[in-house]
Amino acid sequence: MEILVQGLFEARRRGKRYIYRIGAAFVSSRLGLEQIPPLTARTLELDVSPSSPGGLILAGSYVPKTTAHLESLIEGLGNKLATIVLRVDNLLEGPRAAEATILQASDETCRLIIDGKDVLIMTSRKLITGSDKRTSLDIGSVVASSLVLFLRMLNPRPHYVIAKIDAGPIITLHLCGITSSDAATKGLRMLRAKVVGQAASGVPLWRCDEPTSKFTAALAYIVFPGNVGENETLRDLVTSWAA
Repeated sequence: MEILVQGLFEARRRGKRYIYRIGAAFVSSRLGLEQIPPLTARTLELDVSPSSPGGLILAGSYVPKTTAHLESLIEGLGNKLATIVLRVDNLLEGPRAAEATILQASDETCRLIIDGKDVLIMTSRKLITGSDKRTSLDIGSVVASSLVLFLRMLNPRPHYVIAKIDAGPIITLHLCGITSSDAATKGLRMLRAKVVGQAASGVPLWRCDEPTSKFTAALAYIVFPGNVGENETLRDLVTSWAA
């Protein structure tokens, strides 16, 4: 990464300009900052007492790596993790059915978070597509709106939020129309957040305490890209934040 940055400095000296779409590691290299270990709830001085609320993992990505992450997470944490599956076929039955499904999931999640339980909200793993790109996009839009509605209904504030949602270029492979950034802005009403570091390699950690956001008390928001890390990375991350 440092070699790449040196090359970019040289290119800039020669008048070149670039727009970067990069991972978190680029930022520290570009600014000449020392690498720091992944951040945890303890290093951020968040409440980690037994009475603290549970965390929320929101997963809507359909890339194979995400499915492997989720399988490892569920198997590794066992009964320490509550898993709620949003069935996409239920969400597609109509607005009332979708709202009822999300309301039920939200109520159960709130109860579990209050009790200090970490909760995984995930879309069903069977990928449902339409007969063409347009109908597939419509399906993705319904599911995306449902996830945003879930976040809007979410109360109280979780210990942390891990968002694992991708909108990729291939409509039939991803949950279209929403990304982890959209979930933050549309679902949690974040307008500004501070990137405080990484929760794991390539996994940015935001912190938001803006008065306009859904939760005015500082919320740790972890943006977990779909194809980052090993199969155990998400499991290890959740374990470290629960400690």
